[in-house]
Amino acid sequence: MNFIRLVLANVRAQYKNYFFSKRIYLSLFIWPVIEFINIYYTYKPFNNDILLNKIGLKHDEEIYLYLLIGFVAMRFFYTLIQSAWQSSYLLRYSGALELIYMSPSSRMAMLIGNSIASLFGSVWMFIIFASGMIVIFKDFLQINILSALVSILLLCVLAVIWGVFLNSLFLLSRDSGFLYTIFQGPIDMFTGAKMPFSYMPLWAKIIGYIFPLTYIIIVLRKALMYDAGFVELLPDFIICSLIGTFLLIISHLMMKIGERNAMENGTATLF
Repeated sequence: MNFIRLVLANVRAQYKNYFFSKRIYLSLFIWPVIEFINIYYTYKPFNNDILLNKIGLKHDEEIYLYLLIGFVAMRFFYTLIQSAWQSSYLLRYSGALELIYMSPSSRMAMLIGNSIASLFGSVWMFIIFASGMIVIFKDFLQINILSALVSILLLCVLAVIWGVFLNSLFLLSRDSGFLYTIFQGPIDMFTGAKMPFSYMPLWAKIIGYIFPLTYIIIVLRKALMYDAGFVELLPDFIICSLIGTFLLIISHLMMKIGERNAMENGTATLF
């Protein structure tokens, strides 16, 4: 019960830190929409028949639904990179991190709370936009309801775990800007969010397989556009669950190492 209360307290604290103005929600809505329009017109001028045949689709409009699903999933993960980066600076320089280290409260609850607040505070307006777009393209959906529900749940859980992983990683170093740069580009290019992953070159696939987003995008597209059943997707669900468990274990270890490193090498006022 205390763990849940700590998670909720951190959700509330992060919400107050980052979402203190209505204009923030406007910016959170506008920029992803502009970015998706950019993707839309990247494909629009070209004849996509060959691409459609390769990914098993028939109508030109389906490619935009295909891209939209990948883009929505990417926003779930992308926003957590930004928030974890900002949070690492805020916690260090406000002195909150040293107070947390000196308290008996659960560090994992703090990381989970940060991740949940960042995720659902940032993406819900874009979800409204994406829902409207999906209504427009609804004729091209081939949804397996059970697979879709499990896939969306996995997307949310994996995104939160990804946020926990990044928050714990950023605790290892004060130079979190370097880590931010490392994650920002590859998650945009190699996860298949903006292009079919199966037709990337091998070297790009190897990089893409590092990111859990790659797996969940594949699962979402199969569940929402190819009518893939639960049994068919069960191996993918198991892989996503194992990745989430692995990331949680790594996050716990990095959090411990980061705290020990801060205690040994930090100062009284700056961990």
